[in-house]
Amino acid sequence: MATLALAVQVLLAGVFATAGIAKLLDRPGSRRALADFGLAERLARPGAVALPVAELATALALLAEPIARGGAIAALVLLLAFVAGIVRALAHGQAPDCHCFGQVHSAPAGRGTLARNAVLAVLAAFVAVHGPGRPIDDWLASRTAAEVVATGSGLAALLLAAAAWVLWRENRVLRRDLATEREVSALLPPGLPIGTRAPGFSLPGLRGETLTLDSLRGRGRPVALVFADPYCGPCQLLLPELGRWQAALADRVTIAVLSTGSLLENRAPAQEHGIADVLVQQATEVMDAYRVRNTPTALIVSPDGYVASGPAAAVFEIEELIRLTLERHAEAPWSDATR
Repeated sequence: MATLALAVQVLLAGVFATAGIAKLLDRPGSRRALADFGLAERLARPGAVALPVAELATALALLAEPIARGGAIAALVLLLAFVAGIVRALAHGQAPDCHCFGQVHSAPAGRGTLARNAVLAVLAAFVAVHGPGRPIDDWLASRTAAEVVATGSGLAALLLAAAAWVLWRENRVLRRDLATEREVSALLPPGLPIGTRAPGFSLPGLRGETLTLDSLRGRGRPVALVFADPYCGPCQLLLPELGRWQAALADRVTIAVLSTGSLLENRAPAQEHGIADVLVQQATEVMDAYRVRNTPTALIVSPDGYVASGPAAAVFEIEELIRLTLERHAEAPWSDATR
């Protein structure tokens, strides 16, 4: 039982040390979490420092044999306070971010958070009632090198397993949220409504430059955003046309290609067809912002930063969009025509 008590002390000390350090490194987040749990703002600010300091002191006390029982009692008090706060929030239909481990791991307080704190409270109560285990240095002195290595390896394996479980759980939540977002997006018509403020972006170009929507608009002409992919067959058919349009219409419309893939994958086709202003997305973040679902697709942004057309797909539709853009730019100011 003494070895079990020592193992529990080490576990609790690790949990409280991690939580305390993480909270100290993100005091604004800790202050918001305390306020979300109902603590007055005038108390939340000092509490954002006092709580992690108390957690660190508890971690140290758990590992110091003369005061380890006091450390276990302090851990039990803190954990019961956490449990009470979560129960109160759930009773009011709230799920504030627990900020339990700062930016290392944080999630809305719920039954899982409640169960975790309850289990830790039971472990703290076990040490408080049973008493602490043997001092760590005595325990190490009575073990062979092989036993110490085996124990350390086992603890490391447990920690890695716990970290893997946390990452798996967070990944599952992210995948679920992403699937929900995609389902909602699929119900919306493609493209942003005409007159919507065009979402900004900042993307790397093929020459090492960084291009933004503002820099493209700053040339004083309507901007044709052409979304492409280096492995899209229709996109390959469009590339020669884009090179010709850029050369012939440079003083009337800015044509920018927003591609996926890597810089290397896009560099050779762009050089072959003489295409400038090729921007590469990290994934499809700009396509998603403009609600573009397929490649190739093009749309127009007015010089003053508003969506000025619906999406056009296929080579002939994009060519028609460019032609209409030139006519419209010649006939009326874009600031009047897009809103």
